[in-house]
Amino acid sequence: MRRLLPLLLLLSLALPCRAADPVIEDLAWLSGQWLGGEGERRMEEHYMRPAAGIIVGMSRTVRPGKPPQVEFIRIGPGADGKLAYHAHPQGQSPASFTLIESAPGLAVFTNPAHDFPQKITYRRDGDTLSATIEGPGKDGQVKRFGWSWRLAGAAP
Repeated sequence: MRRLLPLLLLLSLALPCRAADPVIEDLAWLSGQWLGGEGERRMEEHYMRPAAGIIVGMSRTVRPGKPPQVEFIRIGPGADGKLAYHAHPQGQSPASFTLIESAPGLAVFTNPAHDFPQKITYRRDGDTLSATIEGPGKDGQVKRFGWSWRLAGAAP
């Protein structure tokens, strides 16, 4: 038995380890009040810190003379138990996007069955948060849009 124990330890170290599925706390870097815009368009995204297995967020875009665009967001378990981005855009049906890639400062969500977008990517670099949405365009080409925000209170 004494000879077997070191052998078992060596074998366990040599076996490939599967990385654990991401947990909601891995996305805590999204938390904060994010402000951005171009010209007269003002955009904000707000994400609460993870609690009770979810992150709650909202997005608001304001343009002079137009009604605000609002979207409510919940990041938490999807139907399959994996983390998902559940979007509830104003005037549209809710949609869920499964987290397929996660690293510090990076989250990629997809839903190939959704019309547009099919992919949502968030990146944080210091006090800057960027988001990209993409999916099929009417011409068959990939259509892509992106935005950036600064953390409220961060130096410009």
